[in-house]
Amino acid sequence: MSQSKFSRRDLLKALPPLAVIPRLKGVNFKITDLRLRRLRLVKELGSYIDFNMRPRSYRLGGGSFCEIHTDQGLIGIGGGFDESLLAVYKNQIVGADPFDIERLSSQLNAGRERGGAAVEVALWDLIGKATGQPLYKLWGGAKGRIKPYASLMALGTPEERAERATRLHSEGWHAIKFRCRFPEMRDDIRMIELTRKAVGDDLVLTADANMAAVNFHSTGVAWDFKRALETARAYQEMGMYWLEEPLPRYDYAHLAELNRQCDMYIAGAEFNYGLHEFRELLEQGCLDIIQPEIMASGVNNARKSAVIAESLGKYCIPHNGDRALGTICQFHLVGAFPNAPYAELQHEEPVGDYKNGFFVMEDPPLVGPDGYLQLPDKPGLGVSIKQDLILNA
Repeated sequence: MSQSKFSRRDLLKALPPLAVIPRLKGVNFKITDLRLRRLRLVKELGSYIDFNMRPRSYRLGGGSFCEIHTDQGLIGIGGGFDESLLAVYKNQIVGADPFDIERLSSQLNAGRERGGAAVEVALWDLIGKATGQPLYKLWGGAKGRIKPYASLMALGTPEERAERATRLHSEGWHAIKFRCRFPEMRDDIRMIELTRKAVGDDLVLTADANMAAVNFHSTGVAWDFKRALETARAYQEMGMYWLEEPLPRYDYAHLAELNRQCDMYIAGAEFNYGLHEFRELLEQGCLDIIQPEIMASGVNNARKSAVIAESLGKYCIPHNGDRALGTICQFHLVGAFPNAPYAELQHEEPVGDYKNGFFVMEDPPLVGPDGYLQLPDKPGLGVSIKQDLILNA
């Protein structure tokens, strides 16, 4: 079941303009404060060994989130960040009009600290509330429900991963993503063979090699071009939808050559930041699917990268987010654009169940038995934080 590339002949209609945001007449919003709120820790859930062979711990509650207050009484919420950066971000946004989003988002994301993107999420939540629109409609409104894929975070064994995929399939999930970081390529292949044998073709399968390199964030065996190409060709024969980060993110020449030599989609770019990087990866033929991480590149850059991708007949499927408000923002982005067919949702149950990350929110969107997720229809992000969890109210 080979997958054909997204043809330019099939390019969907142009996206709505990026920055058409209706301003309420007679209202001049000003930001008066930025606050960091701490959340009560409810329970330690334990940990599992992830694809880097490192323990990954999870909790119910804990952490923080930020609030942007205005002189009109509206409050926008976003993710948490290092408290040492609070004064910096306050200086950038207090006194500003939140509708000046181009300037504010550029300032907030000038560095590579994830806190700037968390504050930008709160700005967009505020803009959505001021205009009375959920973000996905504010940004284009391509679809009100989306298809999430279960992004598995552990490596396990080929047998265990196939069993996990079979169970997720029975629960209604339409797609899953494996980690393909086994020391031997034969195990990367066997994992897919066993899964296909168990579920047939009725499940979209993808795989992530996590840049296939031994570097600051990963361990294991580094892939060379030969292993990347042989793995891609084997996966292609088994009907894999995409292979993610088969080579380092700046190895443009080898990524382009790998993509040229196989028909399966090649995905990546979660660790890329500027628009110029997304554009070069697409224009040079390195990737068919870009995956901007809004908590790294910022929301506005991710939105613009989706437009660049569509103009070249490519997909934009954003990276997961922060497993909380950033992930909700990512859902809205997927709902806004027609070239975003799936949404990533990290889901390594039981401790890494995506619902554990959503625990701090009132009425978070959940995956239904049909495998779809209905986007919130309330203004902005469309979710709120549980008041009984806020420590410094």
